[in-house]
Amino acid sequence: MHRLKSVLLKRKAGWGHYWLRRRGRHEVRVGTGWLGALARRCAMRKTTRRGFLESTGKAVTAAVVGAELFGAGRAFGGPVFVRRNVDKLKANDPILVSYRKAIKKMRALPDTNPLSWAFQAAIHGTTITPVLPDWNKCEHGTEFFWSWHRMYLYWFERIVRKMSEDKDWAIPYWNWAPGSDFKLPAPFRDTTSDLFTVHRDPAINAGTGALNAAAVSVTGSFALTNFFTTNLNIQGPHGSVHLEVGGTPAGWMWSVATAGQDPIFYVHHSNVDRLWDLWLAQGGGRSDPTTDATWTGKTYTFFDESGTPVKMSACEILRAAEQLHYKYEGEPPQVLEFCKRKRPERIWEFEQVLLFQLPGPPVELGGQEVTVPIPMREIREKAANVAASASDMLLLQLEGIEAEQQPGVAWGIWVGLGKGAEAVAEIPSHVGALSLFGAGIRGEMGHGHEFMPAKAVFPLNRAMQEALKSGGESVEIRFVPLGILVDGKATRPEVKAPVRIGKISLVIEKGTEAK
Repeated sequence: MHRLKSVLLKRKAGWGHYWLRRRGRHEVRVGTGWLGALARRCAMRKTTRRGFLESTGKAVTAAVVGAELFGAGRAFGGPVFVRRNVDKLKANDPILVSYRKAIKKMRALPDTNPLSWAFQAAIHGTTITPVLPDWNKCEHGTEFFWSWHRMYLYWFERIVRKMSEDKDWAIPYWNWAPGSDFKLPAPFRDTTSDLFTVHRDPAINAGTGALNAAAVSVTGSFALTNFFTTNLNIQGPHGSVHLEVGGTPAGWMWSVATAGQDPIFYVHHSNVDRLWDLWLAQGGGRSDPTTDATWTGKTYTFFDESGTPVKMSACEILRAAEQLHYKYEGEPPQVLEFCKRKRPERIWEFEQVLLFQLPGPPVELGGQEVTVPIPMREIREKAANVAASASDMLLLQLEGIEAEQQPGVAWGIWVGLGKGAEAVAEIPSHVGALSLFGAGIRGEMGHGHEFMPAKAVFPLNRAMQEALKSGGESVEIRFVPLGILVDGKATRPEVKAPVRIGKISLVIEKGTEAK
């Protein structure tokens, strides 16, 4: 018997349910009620907005009967593909066999063909000239980081499905966080495979090197509640993976302009996308900014599996399984969110208030540890109250971050780490890592993006609560350059360029449920 599970699409009587039935490596939708019938009808034949309204005779709001239902080939119905944990896959697994097949065929196509490996990589970034209009479009350091990359992966996945002739194919994910698969997946280290490239850190490629846990931890990201703050924070561990896999300027993952050429790039970003789902699933006021017109209104162009340009916006990607037909192996039920004309009944609003700004010149980070003291005498009581709050978040905010070229290093950040204490991941004083990827690097201007200083934020509630127990006059921020681990031991990284931080502040982010 097939295993069925019911999912309520809309909390409104009479709308019906749709169901998911397991078939092979994916799930197929069937349904009950008029909504289930609509799902089956949309899956069987092309349905227009007018035809839908005429056939149902229902007064349905444009928020439901819009691009979310009638986008290019993205209607309800059809299979739900499962993006699997790559660490569980052997080299001969059909998913990796099909990926290798697609890579070989895509690399054989001309660079100007939208289905080619070079063209797809160039949508993210490229050094190829002349530059085509749809290249160098990636979003880094902006509020569109998560949403743009979800769209990008979706269309890439459809192209691989066609080129591999595997109708069930879905991008696997590399669980470097919140899991601990810190080594490059073994099939990508096979020198005879199309998944391999010499353009990576040699130790990472050999399997003796591993990601530094302090550089890629997402504990801080998951502690945050505001979407925009989290979207900015998650780019730190994301960038750390890029730099540690790339290893040197010759490494493809090292730079925005070349990252998409490495087959591991898409598997890495599959996990970054999964983190969005996992963050939302925690609840507690976490939600997508569906009432923010700038975020929902931004439209991007990609290419489908026939090479035809297609446009997409954030309202079409909120519900991955329902709108884009994929989910992740082992993830909790996806949160169902909708773009609406009217404000939802329950919504959290966030406000940021400056608590303290560090005076003095910019702070420069290099190959040595750097400590920055924060005087606490005048702000101790306020900081303590915020740190203990269940709704407010104390943030460390770094602004005006820049470097002349890619530094190639992530700096772990510890706040209130006691003297003599070892700077390791997952202790209360560890708040995250600073890495530059895309934004903040002057030397990467000219690849379709104007220079923009980087900004970073880190949650301090847990760290500040611990730090204030000592009763000291100040709390130190410690920046530590991090290298990969080789044979289980941390290495000393080579900093290619110093990083300057223009402004360091403590900010209170107040979260309230709007009435």
